[in-house]
Amino acid sequence: MDDPTKAHAARVYAADPLLSGQDELTAKRGEEWLETADAIGLAAVDRLHPDTLPACWSPLVVHRLRARAAGPDPEAALGALLDLWLAMPRGGRPGQALSVLWPSRDTAPVRALAVRGFAPITSLAVRGLAPVVSPSVGGLAPDASSAARHPRTHAAPDDDVVIRPARPGDVDVVTAMYERLVAYDAQWGWVTVRASTSERLRESVEREVLPLNWCWVAEAEGQPVGCVIVEPPGRSGWISHAVNEAPVTYLGVMYVEPSVRGRGVGAALTDAAHAAAASQGASTMLLHHALPNPLSTPFWARRGYRPLMTQWVRHLQ
Repeated sequence: MDDPTKAHAARVYAADPLLSGQDELTAKRGEEWLETADAIGLAAVDRLHPDTLPACWSPLVVHRLRARAAGPDPEAALGALLDLWLAMPRGGRPGQALSVLWPSRDTAPVRALAVRGFAPITSLAVRGLAPVVSPSVGGLAPDASSAARHPRTHAAPDDDVVIRPARPGDVDVVTAMYERLVAYDAQWGWVTVRASTSERLRESVEREVLPLNWCWVAEAEGQPVGCVIVEPPGRSGWISHAVNEAPVTYLGVMYVEPSVRGRGVGAALTDAAHAAAASQGASTMLLHHALPNPLSTPFWARRGYRPLMTQWVRHLQ
């Protein structure tokens, strides 16, 4: 069989030239090769301990397929590969799920996923960053001395809203908002609140978010009402391979309290994140958001993000 990777990549890159990594498929430890007439794939299983932070982001057992499909009928090619993968034994343990990550703009094959019970759950979205043309432009990295240093846009926040860099004493504030975000996203069935979630999130804020990442807090009338967390280019290598632009930053968390939504707080927080990343030379920002979320999907589109990769999932009962 001819390797379908080249034809797959040509079709995908024609649909989305910003994508990267579609022209190769290299096995990692524990992955199993699958082949059909016009498709190849690598199957793997992630098993997570419920007491870890990654266990918040998915079911505890996730069967993943990395696939390449080509030929005259990409839908049929992907469908045959999915059928081969679905026939693999998995045991009867509850709480398992299947996951396939697919280029968002490569729509020709995706009906094969939909008719086999998969649904789009998460989008990896991308936005280009405008270069900083003047050192006086606000939104610098969080150690900038002035609070509320973000560029004003048509979505500028109310006058009583201040955006400031997070401080070491904000651990409780940021953790609490992070918890509320996780609880909200858990409604869509992929993110999960576990017994250890609160403790693991607090550890992450203390050990990584505040000392290593960029974080801003929004205040209204002196009270914290939102936050945004960004991984700088030096910490975004795990996701930077998804695009052919560099440097890349990753926006991991953005939360606004329901009581102040609609007042420009979210836009101001993301303005601060975008300006800070651009001031450090980043050209691109990536983020994940839940596609069924009625708030995040339209918000991120308004902020200039568009889908890059879509995660299709199916729960096993």
